[in-house]
Amino acid sequence: MNNQKGFTLIELMIVVAIIGILASVALPAYQVYVQRSEMVEALSMAATIRQNVTNYYVEKLVFPADNASAGIPEPQMLIGNRITSVQVDGGAIHVTLGNKVSQPLQGKVLTFRPAVVTGSPKSPIAWLCGYDEPVNGMTAVGDNKTDLEQQYLPSACRG
Repeated sequence: MNNQKGFTLIELMIVVAIIGILASVALPAYQVYVQRSEMVEALSMAATIRQNVTNYYVEKLVFPADNASAGIPEPQMLIGNRITSVQVDGGAIHVTLGNKVSQPLQGKVLTFRPAVVTGSPKSPIAWLCGYDEPVNGMTAVGDNKTDLEQQYLPSACRG
């Protein structure tokens, strides 16, 4: 009577194959997750700049034409670990990704645009991120230069 304990070679090969299939599905999803997490610095930098643009608008009821009007440094001086520049253009904020960011995001731009209530310039403004569109009754200000794939954007920026 054979009293062996343990797994056969076939059973072990099946387990290895299952682990391989699970890894091949999980790895690409994890890479997209990591790249999406790299967008946090762009969102935080834009939040700071949005405050300057909003304050300018509240005081003058027009949006700043450029960085100098908004009272912030020149675009190439607004850098970070994953950002190479931040440019204000007619109220819109364009954040260019680079430096330590993943290869698929290198040189890509994420735009934040103010949205104003149509016909009511003194109403509070809202901000649109990436491909997001204004709701009925609001108008977006500035050009959207976002050229990132939607999978890398936070859900609020996908439109």
